[in-house]
Amino acid sequence: MERHPNPDMDEYAGVLDRRLEALFLDGIFVGLAVLGLGYLAGMLFADSGIGGMFLAMSFGAPVALLGYQVGMEGYYGQTLGKHLRGIVVVSRDGSDLTWGKAVVRNLLRIVDALPAFYVVGVAAAYVTDDHQRIGDLAGQTVVVHTTD
Repeated sequence: MERHPNPDMDEYAGVLDRRLEALFLDGIFVGLAVLGLGYLAGMLFADSGIGGMFLAMSFGAPVALLGYQVGMEGYYGQTLGKHLRGIVVVSRDGSDLTWGKAVVRNLLRIVDALPAFYVVGVAAAYVTDDHQRIGDLAGQTVVVHTTD
């Protein structure tokens, strides 16, 4: 995965196709990692791999997903899910995503996810010309296709 792939600023990513698919893929990747680590921690420290797994999913998964998204987008401009779906996050002017913008757009996923299933984020993306959710508007970012 190359660092900051070339954005196609003429083609914004769709709301319920590539972006949702990328989020779903990222959830699977992070969920599997958290389950595995929770199971190992449960076996090592509590002699109950299943209990550690449930504890990790309840408390660790949301934090791990946020950290994963900020880290991957801050460094690469895309997560593994976005890479697989051919989309990248860039600054509004088309320049590479900064760490600060990656933090802002991802912290506001909490608002975008309200009241459930990203209703606020999807609604915002549908009413904005560039398909920006609340986190994108606050971070001054857009999600576009890659030229590769």
